Amino acid sequence: MRVFITGASSGIGAALARHYGRAGVSIGLLARRAELLEEQARALRDAGAKVETYALDVADSAGVQRAIDGFANAAGGADLVIANAGVTLKNSLLLQGDAASAARLMAINVIGVTNTIVPFIPIMIRQGSGTLVAVSSMAGYRGLPGRAAYSASKAAVTTFMEGLRMSLHGTGVHAMALCPGFIRTPMTAGASSLPFLMELDDAVRLMTRGIEEKRATVVLPWQMSLLRYALGLAPEWLLRRIAPPARASGRV
Repeated sequence: MRVFITGASSGIGAALARHYGRAGVSIGLLARRAELLEEQARALRDAGAKVETYALDVADSAGVQRAIDGFANAAGGADLVIANAGVTLKNSLLLQGDAASAARLMAINVIGVTNTIVPFIPIMIRQGSGTLVAVSSMAGYRGLPGRAAYSASKAAVTTFMEGLRMSLHGTGVHAMALCPGFIRTPMTAGASSLPFLMELDDAVRLMTRGIEEKRATVVLPWQMSLLRYALGLAPEWLLRRIAPPARASGRV
């Protein structure tokens, strides 16, 4: 099996890498933080995986393309790609008119996904097989107070993967999105009153099952599946009252 994961140095990406990184697997790990990336790589090599690391920012289109070319050439293709890297943004920065921070979020959360997913499309089409996965969010189903830019970026990711899946119909290549609610990771550390907060290992178990089953979209936990429809119907005054406090900015 040949797997490529971004945002692989911590949180969901690191946990997914640990799940897939075993004997007989060629795995490519991409993240900004080289030291954490190498720590992860050493553990996976000890487990028997063949590991390539790329200390890069997903917003670097040319750099990510070179990494993908190198990985695909070394591994002879790819079976599973997970575009996981993402960032949050302090609401105060948006309200202060910090357009650069909002643009940076979009570059990472949206362009970072297309930088990761798109180069693998012709590779997988030639193979006639493969799964392309992007980690989106429940926040993408509705604009939320304190999360305007983040919600918009995740809506773009979910929509992109939906359209891509239809575009790839009949090629043997599957595209899908993972839409988790709140998961206990460094991005949620210190936050309070997060509804249906999941442990990371439980979330990875559900995500990987959905990937194996090649679902269209994986929403987790199950309570969020119900909330997904409620969000579409809720009036704005209610969303303002029930939305969890905005998280501090952070990166995975």
